[in-house]
Amino acid sequence: MRTPAFDRLVLSLIPECKDSAMAVAVETLVPRASKSEFDQIEVAISRAIEQTGRPPAGLMSHFVRPSGDGFLLCEIWRSTEDMQPFYDEVLLPTLAAAGCEAQEPIISPVWSFARP
Repeated sequence: MRTPAFDRLVLSLIPECKDSAMAVAVETLVPRASKSEFDQIEVAISRAIEQTGRPPAGLMSHFVRPSGDGFLLCEIWRSTEDMQPFYDEVLLPTLAAAGCEAQEPIISPVWSFARP
């Protein structure tokens, strides 16, 4: 059952429609990558984030799951403008250093996002 508190929470997490920036779901497939390669990549990305002293600006949610012979990075960002610098400056170089290559990400608009 929806409550006013739930509605306020959901509304507080939806980006302003009047802005050109809209929250986006980003799915990035990394084929031919093992769990141990993912673990190595995760450590390197965590170190890069620690150096900045904060999570990437605009990152709202992140999880990784196995997919075929590799893994799928699934994230929600406040906008593609927030996502792009992290993707270009941290993610892609880290994958390359581990000998992995990502497929072109699938970027979709997010119409609603809530978390407990």
